[in-house]
Amino acid sequence: MNKFQHIIILLSLICSCTSTNNTTVTESNKTASHFSSQTTVRENESTAPTSSETSEVKGDAIFTHSTKKGRLYHHENYSFSYSEEDEQSEWVAYELTKEETYGKLSRSNAFTEDPIVSTESAHVYEYRESGYTKGHLAPAADMKFDRTAMMECFYTSNISPQKQKFNAGIWNDLEMQTRHWARKFNKVYIVTGPVFSPNDEKMHYTNNRGEVETSEITIPAKFFKIIYDFSYAGKEKMIGFIIPQSAKGDIFEYAVTVDEVEKATGIDFFNNIAPKTQDALEGNLNISAWQKFLYENKYNN
Repeated sequence: MNKFQHIIILLSLICSCTSTNNTTVTESNKTASHFSSQTTVRENESTAPTSSETSEVKGDAIFTHSTKKGRLYHHENYSFSYSEEDEQSEWVAYELTKEETYGKLSRSNAFTEDPIVSTESAHVYEYRESGYTKGHLAPAADMKFDRTAMMECFYTSNISPQKQKFNAGIWNDLEMQTRHWARKFNKVYIVTGPVFSPNDEKMHYTNNRGEVETSEITIPAKFFKIIYDFSYAGKEKMIGFIIPQSAKGDIFEYAVTVDEVEKATGIDFFNNIAPKTQDALEGNLNISAWQKFLYENKYNN
């Protein structure tokens, strides 16, 4: 091979290396650009989380809510804001899926203080001869899918004083209807709690010496529940309820917008949803869209 042929081969090798390096840089830039684009879309999108995302969130904290006078905590299966001055949660929130409504576990009835509340939750004995039942905010029938979930829902952080007729009556009707919606829509997200007012009284109970004492537990005159159907992107809907403990009749007589629940409680719900989407969902009440799916079966609480 002569000197001229050596030069030709050398030049060919140099051109080949340069072309490969340019291609690598170009592909690297494309990858970086694609990643940046994906990140931007993810930060700006206002669609509901996917099923895989929701299952990985501790305490079902898929959506976030403000706290007015409570402190935020997370259990494995629900999140809550505990108000020490009222010795109960100002709200409890969780996702309920179709599969979870078919849970078969028995109700535990093992009420106990909540170990994660730093200021101590209400004591079980404070309900003794108080005239009020230990009313669940997240009902036990929603937690039959898992032993930990069942145990957690009997913590007193998930309990509010409710009159028996209310607890076993219209409030139970709403809980059963909510489970039915979870089955029909595949999943719903629920926020529920008391509606406090300056006129609320404190509960009285009988101690182990037979003496009547005043508890720090506030007796709410009303309770609220918000249900968010976010199963299908573009077809999301919300409905709220504010129901007095003296209420009778049909649950839909007490249906309100989420905006009205926010006004009554002073809490900003779903504050991690894009503002425009939040305004549209929380200000709209389409009762007929929910009444199409009235519950047909009885569920045990």
